[in-house]
Amino acid sequence: MRARTLFISSAFLVASATAVASSPTRINFARGASGAMWSGAITDGNKTFVLRLGKGQSLEVDGEIYTWQATAPNGEILGCGDSSYCIPGDRIESLPYSGDYVISTDYRMSGCSTCEQAESLQVTVAFWAR
Repeated sequence: MRARTLFISSAFLVASATAVASSPTRINFARGASGAMWSGAITDGNKTFVLRLGKGQSLEVDGEIYTWQATAPNGEILGCGDSSYCIPGDRIESLPYSGDYVISTDYRMSGCSTCEQAESLQVTVAFWAR
């Protein structure tokens, strides 16, 4: 019985550590600013951010990313044009709700499909809300 309790406790600790490591990064805009930047290391090919945005604003994400998409406060996934995702420099016009938007960004961890993947990648991401 004691071994089972130890196993369950160990499993809980691993799951808790994983959840903390993958939590989104909040991006705050300075008062009166329409843009904000984040720089850091990417280790697994993606990074998630949270931005508080207003209904009717447009959102643009740019930088050393491969693709990005926004999830509205109601859970609706927003892409650009007819796609479920956007590419750097694309803009989502007229956001449908006010609140926290989750921005999921994806990165290429190598220069080609047959190249070895980098363990980490230093990137800068710019967020624009107008």
